[in-house]
Amino acid sequence: MLSPPRASIRTLAALLALVPAACGDTEEGAGILAGTPLWAAVTSDLACGEAVDALIPLGADHHAYEPSLADRGRIDEARLVVVNGGGVEGTLEDTLEASPTAIHRIHRGDGDPHLWLDPLAVADALPALAEALVQVAGLDASEVEACRRDLDGELRSLHAELADMIGTIPAEHRVLVTDHEALGRYVERYDLTVLDTVVHSHSSMEEPSAHDLEHLVEEMLAEGVRLVAAEEDGHDDTARRLAEMTGATFVELPLRLGPAQSPTGTHAGMLRTLTDRLVDAFGDHSGHDSGHSGHDSDHGDDHDGDHSDDHDGDHDSDDHG
Repeated sequence: MLSPPRASIRTLAALLALVPAACGDTEEGAGILAGTPLWAAVTSDLACGEAVDALIPLGADHHAYEPSLADRGRIDEARLVVVNGGGVEGTLEDTLEASPTAIHRIHRGDGDPHLWLDPLAVADALPALAEALVQVAGLDASEVEACRRDLDGELRSLHAELADMIGTIPAEHRVLVTDHEALGRYVERYDLTVLDTVVHSHSSMEEPSAHDLEHLVEEMLAEGVRLVAAEEDGHDDTARRLAEMTGATFVELPLRLGPAQSPTGTHAGMLRTLTDRLVDAFGDHSGHDSGHSGHDSDHGDDHDGDHSDDHDGDHDSDDHG
């Protein structure tokens, strides 16, 4: 009568022995996180479709996001966290600094950190990110390299497409004011000029003084600048008021991924939408600003289009533990 229980005990023991191993295998997956939804999408593409979750939720303001205790736990359990860097992830940076998990920062240096707005800068950042995926996350090197080549080609084709779109704007009209310092990468790449910004910060959370706003109104009127651009779903009240005060066209530009299946739901779709809105906005005022053309004709060719390298895509050995 004791044989069946003994057999059951042995079977149960064998099954229990398998449980930790199975859980361990799940926990030892790629284990990749990204700071923002956009870099989660780019990293997933580079990782040949490997799942990559974003710490900052879709639609949230990167600069205003406050990480939770759950975020800290997810970061500590991951193998690799991919972040833009340069302050884009806001206070999430402090949480990352306190974690033992390897962190790969796409951008380093003092330049404009919004490098995802330049497809060629993203393409240039891929090799270092691919190295982190292989060395830290343990992905297959040959597979990642094949996906990198595919993604590189897509990004360079996207750049050519955007350049053709911007090329329809007369050079003398390619001057604008922005709500904050977010379009530096984009305007450098596509030969546009930002006369000034409402706030002199890479964050949209700052507020200008009344004196600064008055000075900007005078500057726009003196130079004949007729376009004000602000981040979509951002803090754009002051930028809207500036456009009203100067009679300028106001346009909202998507700088973050939108919902899936929306026009801005992919990196390429977001940049096409941004560029299309700019082209339309410049067209809105180009037909009736002949009386002001003397003010802005001097600005279309002032940009030398040079691109500086801010050590984008670097990752120190310290970041990988």
